[in-house]
Amino acid sequence: MLQAAAFTDLRNYITKRIYKAQYQRGGSWYDTALVSKEVTSKGIARIKVQISPGVACTITGVRLINTDNQVWATKAISVVLETADTNLLQWFDFEITEEES
Repeated sequence: MLQAAAFTDLRNYITKRIYKAQYQRGGSWYDTALVSKEVTSKGIARIKVQISPGVACTITGVRLINTDNQVWATKAISVVLETADTNLLQWFDFEITEEES
């Protein structure tokens, strides 16, 4: 069974390996800001992404990219931003668990 140190290492590995985020609109992917990378008090690795496209549009996806420029996680969404001033906050939660088989 994994010990507490292993869970801590895995959570920290996730937050360190996420390099950037991208959002999708109109079939193309655009880089966007990572707001934070943290481990919550409940032991969840959480990555927050702020999307500020600067135009009215529909956002159809968000993804996380690792330090090797590979996609680690993707989330399909459908959010209509009606003004250029609108910001969208999305987050990814990674919960590490262990199961016996």
